[in-house]
Amino acid sequence: VATVLADLGFEKTYLVDRDHPTSDEARATRGERVTADLRHFDVAALTDASCVVAKHVCGVAMDYSVRMVARARPEVFAFAPCCYFSCEYDAYPGRELLAELGVCRDARDFDMLKKLTQWGPNQFSPSTEAAGRWAMDLIDAGRVDFLRRSGLDAAALPYADARLALDGALECTLLVGWRPPDADADAAAASPWDTYQDENGT
Repeated sequence: VATVLADLGFEKTYLVDRDHPTSDEARATRGERVTADLRHFDVAALTDASCVVAKHVCGVAMDYSVRMVARARPEVFAFAPCCYFSCEYDAYPGRELLAELGVCRDARDFDMLKKLTQWGPNQFSPSTEAAGRWAMDLIDAGRVDFLRRSGLDAAALPYADARLALDGALECTLLVGWRPPDADADAAAASPWDTYQDENGT
């Protein structure tokens, strides 16, 4: 992804990793390297960043990314989530929607939902495969709902064969979003990000 973005002609490309990359291929990719944990990273600090893209965003890192763009409000973003079974209830931003639907009221319910995401193709039967796909879609629906409540336009779109998601690990859905040009002031004032604070104050 970084290599493709670097070739698209953006004036500047930032490459964000939790750990400094060690492979020759990664180190050769053009762009300014930023080493940071997504839990604490604020893309708004990169004042000239207008497009945020991430592939294979695992579990809780996906939810940190969703919260990050809800606060920073870039012009456009696209995330490919994966590893739904490693999400964490406290970090998951879609709790409000799941509670309203009566599907998930606490961490115990969320743990059960995460386990369902591992029911992929060829695991048990067509019915359990459907349950696994439903669980992943529901988790993504909560993320999209949070982004929309934050004043961003967002959607979850299929971009690969669902059979790739054998156990909730490989991605086949893309979360995309953009900042409506006429909604900045009102959305910023009402963003649910303002009410979120973890034990580290982020």
